[in-house]
Amino acid sequence: MNVAILVDIIKETKSNWRFVFESPLYDNIKFTPGQLVQLVAKPYGPSEGVDSIQRNYSVASWPDGSNKFELIITYLKGGKMSEYLFNEAKVGDEFAYNGPMGIFTLPEKLTDRDIFFVATGSGVSPFRSMLGYIAEHNIPTKNIKLFFGTRTKEDIPYFEEMKNYEKIIPNFEFIPVLSREEWTGKNGYVHEHYLNVIDNMIGSKPLVYFCGWDRMISEGRQHLAERGFEMMKDIRVEIFG
Repeated sequence: MNVAILVDIIKETKSNWRFVFESPLYDNIKFTPGQLVQLVAKPYGPSEGVDSIQRNYSVASWPDGSNKFELIITYLKGGKMSEYLFNEAKVGDEFAYNGPMGIFTLPEKLTDRDIFFVATGSGVSPFRSMLGYIAEHNIPTKNIKLFFGTRTKEDIPYFEEMKNYEKIIPNFEFIPVLSREEWTGKNGYVHEHYLNVIDNMIGSKPLVYFCGWDRMISEGRQHLAERGFEMMKDIRVEIFG
């Protein structure tokens, strides 16, 4: 178990906040973009009959040689960790964590096939980590598309950052989809938009990554299975709710 100090809270959107942690026992946290940490809030163990609060979160930052990592967390009414972070936690608080760990990572070569990221809510976290790493290291890729589904424009985290990645990552496209607000971008539900692209592709399949709510991922896997996509070979998932 490692120790982390909460050093910043950034209210990215009304319901999506960025929590920046520093690990004082390390000069450099090494990890692979897309991995997660298990965050443990006080108390770390049973104390006066109260169990510790722990939750897995994908790391939203990328390895940059520092001892900091960022999580973006969606407020979930009644969720123990969510309520604690949004209503009680403050800069300077101490947490415990395990990791980073996990295999929800990019393939070794990014020039072999197109990659589609599909996310809802804070499920954008591992993709932001991957994109930041690709941009910082100028890694060549085939086409990468990030389809992000949410209700309204104000619910989109990292909006300006993602639009900037479109300028600095040659083959990247950010496609936010709104289900509750009319705007100049895409409307409806996220599935219809990436499936429309897939259905019009000839002779190849993208590698599709899903991260978000369980229902979205289950529906997405079913849609792709009907099109001949296979788990691990063509589909990778990370579920957070």
